[in-house]
Amino acid sequence: MIKYLQVYISAENKQQADTILNSLLNKKLVAGGLLLNAPARFRWKGEVTDMNYYNISVFTTEKHKKSIIEDVKKTSIEEVPMVWFVEFEGNKELLNWIDEVID
Repeated sequence: MIKYLQVYISAENKQQADTILNSLLNKKLVAGGLLLNAPARFRWKGEVTDMNYYNISVFTTEKHKKSIIEDVKKTSIEEVPMVWFVEFEGNKELLNWIDEVID
């Protein structure tokens, strides 16, 4: 049975988010995604840091998990790129679209 995943990926700015998303799309590792922009606050190197941050939310299947992580590490400018996966169920049309678009 295919496991479908929504993947969240961090990016420091829109240009970086575009670079990461385009790389994943061009390699057919993801079907598509959203660029989400919002303020963020987190601890970094012992200090609380505020910044305007991007999250890329994409759809894929479990078989591409390792390749996505490797690609993000290559394309991200972040010292610690954040990539996390959430398994989901969806309507038939969404799942068929994902199956048709990615290899």
